[in-house]
Amino acid sequence: MELGIPCWSFGIQHLRGYLPLAGAAQIVKALGFHNTAIGWAHIDWPLVRQDPVKAADDVRRIMDPLELKVDDSFIWFRNKFVDELKNELKCTLTQPDQAARDDNFEMFKSFTRFCQEIGCPGITLSSGIKYKEEGFTFEQVYAIAREELRRMVDYAGERGVEVRPEPHSESIMGTLATCKQMLADVPGLKVSLDYSHFMPQGHSIEDVHALIPYAGHVHARQANRQRLQCRYEEGILDFEAIVKELARQGYTGNIALEYVCVNYRGCNDIDVITESLRLKEDLVRYLDLYDKPGTH
Repeated sequence: MELGIPCWSFGIQHLRGYLPLAGAAQIVKALGFHNTAIGWAHIDWPLVRQDPVKAADDVRRIMDPLELKVDDSFIWFRNKFVDELKNELKCTLTQPDQAARDDNFEMFKSFTRFCQEIGCPGITLSSGIKYKEEGFTFEQVYAIAREELRRMVDYAGERGVEVRPEPHSESIMGTLATCKQMLADVPGLKVSLDYSHFMPQGHSIEDVHALIPYAGHVHARQANRQRLQCRYEEGILDFEAIVKELARQGYTGNIALEYVCVNYRGCNDIDVITESLRLKEDLVRYLDLYDKPGTH
């Protein structure tokens, strides 16, 4: 296992970028990381759609001189529910319009090629929100998510790229039960595993350990029963136990320290750099203890 930190931790407000990718990558390097992830406002989405190879070249020109590897990415789909870069939670694959979903899939195919070109092994995305306010039942939207994820896994898997929904409470895979069901329904599906999303739901870390066999990527930040992101001293996550269990189960992916400053569930009141470095210090020590031969 290696550590990383996503470029989207720095200078973005979901779909709006205040710091270009080059600046965010320089912060990643300055903090001592060699792995990063890209997505949201740091990607030229129209260019990815039109010419994914050119878009990848632009990213490599930033990452290669800094010797940074891209170990994860995040895709969003602009759709009819997104207005002036608002309602970004509705940038998901479960929008009800089949024609729009087909258009999303064309974007996904371009993004898969983009990931191949930059050497990124996986795509993180939302499994889709529930559209309850629009009159759809959970079962209806679950079925949409299942079929969209199946075709994405089939397409990307043939090209060596993992599909990794990140379970979050607003999403179809937002509970442990629905997450496990979707993983059973979609062979080859992975997850970007973030324990913090399950803490406000009342789960223990032992509950969440059940998802480790499906983890393509792991996110790390402190959380508690009220907040899915909080300061170090306010958190309840035992990262020593988490790293030990990741190693015991043979997880060989990376761990990304994913603190953010965005207008989502109160995740906008911490110093991202300070909290990342505090957790990094612990994770380096735990990896040294547990992630080596003879300790699993």
